[in-house]
Amino acid sequence: MIRKILLTTVLFITTTLSCFAQLDIPCDGTDADAVCPLDSWVALLAVAAFAVTIVHLYRKQKSVRA
Repeated sequence: MIRKILLTTVLFITTTLSCFAQLDIPCDGTDADAVCPLDSWVALLAVAAFAVTIVHLYRKQKSVRA
């Protein structure tokens, strides 16, 4: 069950990562209408932190039950 939830979450997050891809035109601040997206590494870091948190909480819950 946990594996399904984690896989679904990772799939959802990775499919939306393309929304945060870098623009072809660099964001230099001259155009106020251009919205600069997040760097891909920031999104990847957030996904990694989320995965580590889930694993940590799962192991903690498992040790409390034992």
